[in-house]
Amino acid sequence: MNVCLVLHAHQPPGNFDSVFEHGFEVCYGPVLDLIEERPDLRLSMHWSGSLLEWTEKHRPGRIDQIRRLVQRGQVEAVAAGMYEPVLSLLPRRDRVGQLKAHRAYLERLFGVDATTGWLTERVWEPSLASDLAEGGIRAVTLDDRHFFSAGLADEDLDVPYLTEHQGAPIVVAPGRGEMRAAIPWMPVDEALDVIRRRADDGAEVLVYGDDIEKFGMWPGTHRSVIRGRWLARFLDGLAALQRERDDIRVVPLGEAAEATRRPRRIYIPDGSYPEMLDWSLTADAQRRISQVRGSLSEAGLLDRLSPYIRQGLYFQFLAKYPEVNHLHKRMLDVSRRVERLLPRRGPWDPQALPEAVRELWRAQANCAYWHGLFGGVYLPHIRQRLWFHLLRAEDALEAERGPGRVLRRFDLDADREDEFVVTTPELITVIDPSEGAIVELSHRPSGVNLGDTLARREEAYHETGAAAPYPYDRGRRGIFIDRFLPAGRPPARTSAVQDLGDFAGQPYEARARRRADLVEVSLTRTADAAGSSVRVDKTLRVATEEPTVEASYRIAPEDGELEARVAVEVNLAMLFRERRHGQATLGDRQVELPRGGAARGVTSAALAMDDIAVGVGLAIEPPADIDIRPIETVSRSEGGFERSAQELAVLVSWPLRLVPGETFEATVRLSLLEVAR
Repeated sequence: MNVCLVLHAHQPPGNFDSVFEHGFEVCYGPVLDLIEERPDLRLSMHWSGSLLEWTEKHRPGRIDQIRRLVQRGQVEAVAAGMYEPVLSLLPRRDRVGQLKAHRAYLERLFGVDATTGWLTERVWEPSLASDLAEGGIRAVTLDDRHFFSAGLADEDLDVPYLTEHQGAPIVVAPGRGEMRAAIPWMPVDEALDVIRRRADDGAEVLVYGDDIEKFGMWPGTHRSVIRGRWLARFLDGLAALQRERDDIRVVPLGEAAEATRRPRRIYIPDGSYPEMLDWSLTADAQRRISQVRGSLSEAGLLDRLSPYIRQGLYFQFLAKYPEVNHLHKRMLDVSRRVERLLPRRGPWDPQALPEAVRELWRAQANCAYWHGLFGGVYLPHIRQRLWFHLLRAEDALEAERGPGRVLRRFDLDADREDEFVVTTPELITVIDPSEGAIVELSHRPSGVNLGDTLARREEAYHETGAAAPYPYDRGRRGIFIDRFLPAGRPPARTSAVQDLGDFAGQPYEARARRRADLVEVSLTRTADAAGSSVRVDKTLRVATEEPTVEASYRIAPEDGELEARVAVEVNLAMLFRERRHGQATLGDRQVELPRGGAARGVTSAALAMDDIAVGVGLAIEPPADIDIRPIETVSRSEGGFERSAQELAVLVSWPLRLVPGETFEATVRLSLLEVAR
């Protein structure tokens, strides 16, 4: 029996240097050392392109170490998309290109042609077979659940299989769930017993494929796996098994796949590992499927039936998080425009690629496109780094092909409604009439998207009812959100904002026009506000020669008296650095950020964070009350629950008492300012 260990190591582009450093101290370095000390063990290792780039720059000795292991045949270098994308999210041209780029990078670093592949988050769809094959990949491992979905039974998963798409074949090897449950969680002897039992049953191949971070970076694992010598004892035991039994060999996956003669054909439905599919569901759907599993467990049927319970789809994250969908569709838009710069036949090494291609591919890294046990989309610095690379790709594209159109009106986010994309030398502004607000405000010189916010939504792990962590947002937390608050003083910073209007997160009628020095988008909505029918006419203006956007309002009740506090909410993504500190000037008052504060009757405000190269200035007419607060979310990670500050909510408000025939007019101008650092 061929035992194949496939270890996967990844850190996303833009993760804090401290995370990379910690990873090498507690996990990556110790694991490499343990492997090098045991030359009789041969295995497969996948290092993502972003992790390798950091390692090459900051830990070149570790690159040398991996090269030694690869060149002496102890480690098989495994390829994937260069910057660890979920391939299914990408256009085919980027899928194949990223595969070829990672293989070329591995060849430059380690001198080998990597033809065994790793599938990011094990997200599979049948068309990937031809993309992987065209990218030069001959074999990959998938979870056993993929094969159960194709109708196979447990005893059928002891051999690799062959699948194809449009006549392009690839070997797919089942990665066994029992191996992932054993390594590194069971006592060493019990983990080795799993291997012995499979060999005794006559299995041809037994594959373990999982994250190397479980050997030291997950909570408590450095103590148990590295310092407690779990991994050292397991590797020693595995080497002893190989010496003691002629029917057990520890070999790389590619070698085992090539040794399989005439593998059986199979066609596998789309899928991922079970937890990922669960995480893609809404909170209610996750709770329902949990109840189903609970009922099966009580009946003693769960173990037998769970391999055949199928729900969820990775693409559902695009529905669950509109912010992710916006990033994805902006990425697709840039990809379409970058397509002409893609090389036809190489060279594919990332250093040789056009900058626009390389930066686009960095913006396709998977971690900010989903959320489960890890922070994912809830980590502002991970999201923001993808925006940085996407904006750099657009800059490089413009340098190659010249400026594009200033105003584009098209269905950007694939909801059958048009958005307005305004591109100027300093800003990219996206106005979404279905939200009635600006949903992207990217400052091109600094590479920062100040509209990269995240709304507070229900998650399955939240308490429910009165114990819920916060009121959930109805729409996205955009820029120039319209709210109608109860009459009286503005809400205290520690209390919830009570919105009595039906405007935030709701569609507006829209029209746009281009003028000589600005783009003007007019938005109109009539809806209920504090018990009255109110018409809001809002004109958003984007200057073409300076980094300024403006919202001008005309508010009028259509029946009954309107007595309320009208508020314009400006949500700013300024909280994505590791050390968050800044200041805000509200009129003549100073407040600390991100804590926030308030001032009354002011006409100006300025906000700046210490480590961000762009600040925000506000000009307000007439004088208004202004309140600033951080918006926090509660999310789950491998370390437990954590609160994350996602954005600064700037609430500009005025008390109103209007009768039909009266109107209120106001203007809020937002200017982006480069800050010397």
